[in-house]
Amino acid sequence: MSATQVLTEGGTLATRVPVNDSLLKRVLLLYGLYTLLNNAAFLTAYYFLPEGFLRGSAVTTSGQIVANQGSFWGQFATTLLFNIGWMVTLSVLLNFNQVRGFPMGYLLPISIGIVTGLILGSNSFVSSNVDQYGAREGLALGTSIGGLETLGYILIIAATVRLGIYQYRSWWRWSRDWAPTKLMRIRDIRLSGSEWLTIAAGLLLIILGAYRETLMAFGLL
Repeated sequence: MSATQVLTEGGTLATRVPVNDSLLKRVLLLYGLYTLLNNAAFLTAYYFLPEGFLRGSAVTTSGQIVANQGSFWGQFATTLLFNIGWMVTLSVLLNFNQVRGFPMGYLLPISIGIVTGLILGSNSFVSSNVDQYGAREGLALGTSIGGLETLGYILIIAATVRLGIYQYRSWWRWSRDWAPTKLMRIRDIRLSGSEWLTIAAGLLLIILGAYRETLMAFGLL
């Protein structure tokens, strides 16, 4: 993905990721990267970490909060609160920023791939035990729950690359001469029809994944 030069509000040139590349290309790139890192993290945890290694740790906090909800709809609503209220909002906010043309939202699938791979490989789920499922059943459940949710995040992230408002020249220096350049205003953002449809599809996948996750937690799958 090559970078382009754009004229900022202050009249200077800055580099940003192009937004006219294929939306499908962005989705496939992110999903492929997620899959690669997820598989690598899974194998690492399966062979080198003790079972339940991450259970009760900070990375499973959201699962612990959801599991504490006593009713089906309470768990479903809490899952949506995390998945949409937190994760989707974080995805959009991250995409407001680019570092040398790299959308910060792309970091989310990378982190999800690593963390979920480690949790699955070490069987660190809060409210379920993957050992109770056979290989085919476990794969089907994982793909139709976490797989749907992650694909939903990826669709939303890929569709909101155009939101890149602030451009940073460094990953760790953000002040004085390294302060971010504002490329445009929020009201100047325009998403295409295909990007809006992709966002809607992503939200539907996240909701469906959350519903199936709640069904599994209550033994209804």
